[in-house]
Amino acid sequence: MPNLSYQLANTGTRTRAAAGRQLSVQLCFSWDELNRSRDAWESLLLKNYANSIFTTPEWLGPWWQTFGSEKNRKLMSLIFLDHENQVVAIAPLFQECRFFPPLRLRTLRLVGAASGDSDALNFIVRPGYERDVAEAFLSWLSRERVWDICSLETLTRHSEVGSHLVAALERRGWRSTREEVPNLYIDLPDTWKSYVESLDPQFRPLLTRYPRRLQSRHLMRVSRCERIQDLPSALETLFRLHQMRWTQAGEPGAFSNATRQTFYFRMAEEFLRRGWLEFWLLELDHETVAAQFCFRYGNTVYLLQEGFNPNYAAEKVGYALRAHVLQQMIQAGARRYDFLGGADPYKLKFGVRQESYLNLHFAGPSLLGRIELHRRFQAGLARRWLKKLLTEASAGRS
Repeated sequence: MPNLSYQLANTGTRTRAAAGRQLSVQLCFSWDELNRSRDAWESLLLKNYANSIFTTPEWLGPWWQTFGSEKNRKLMSLIFLDHENQVVAIAPLFQECRFFPPLRLRTLRLVGAASGDSDALNFIVRPGYERDVAEAFLSWLSRERVWDICSLETLTRHSEVGSHLVAALERRGWRSTREEVPNLYIDLPDTWKSYVESLDPQFRPLLTRYPRRLQSRHLMRVSRCERIQDLPSALETLFRLHQMRWTQAGEPGAFSNATRQTFYFRMAEEFLRRGWLEFWLLELDHETVAAQFCFRYGNTVYLLQEGFNPNYAAEKVGYALRAHVLQQMIQAGARRYDFLGGADPYKLKFGVRQESYLNLHFAGPSLLGRIELHRRFQAGLARRWLKKLLTEASAGRS
């Protein structure tokens, strides 16, 4: 259940952080301008274990190229510099406007938010500068009239900037709401045998016996997309398989949107070049019946999308493919298989653990922003009340 809180406001100015280090802020209005700090960006990513693949230029660049072209969006990313003019942090932000004539609501969001594709977003910060950056960011916001709401979505629990921002907002009295979104993942052991033995005995056959049965009944082949020239057909297969199940359920599905398909082409090509793409396909009798689109960054494998042919549901082809991918990742030394956001019941069977992302929304001096934040807070309370009511009604009928 989302955890919501609500507070109120004053402002400060310029950037003398509580730790005593003064940071200057540089504003970037175009991706080319932000990309000039690419080397510094890469260096910051290497220095901070808390960063995810969703904070890399290889993810955020294609995302902005695809989704940033909407007319109500404008890049407003920040680069934080120390007294030696060295980059100590990057805040990849954009401004999104919604019009309520004669009013205009301006929201600052992290690049990658707003499409439903990104998780684990964050500022990219040199370790030790998290508090300085949080204070510098709020000081910048207090004097810039380019925003009404700031929404920082899917911050990880390891985000020290997020923690310092929450504390700094409370000190300043700025209104904020916070909600937690579940994030499920598997802690991968050293061996496949150890992993299987950790699962519920009634569930294990889906990852062991069923794949063997498939091999005995069909000509089975599992392959990994490793060449740029194979990527278009592999992605088209993923889109088709994913859409088949959702279309049968009367839902549009994630890939009914051509813009999202374009993003996947661009991002997958970047990841494949970096050796990060873990895109696996399962064939039965020369027909591709399941696909799993993952990528690996450090010791973490992220599952982004998957699909299977519903005509083969009884054969458990999705479980067979996931079992193969998990075995491969364990052998390759991965230590975390991340299901990303959402607590879908099927994930629980795989021996998952749970963390949470933080969605942090706040308003500063803007009256419109404070009114909108209050409206969102009340809407959140209403959603929680309705969900509780429906859950109790469902329990009463059972």
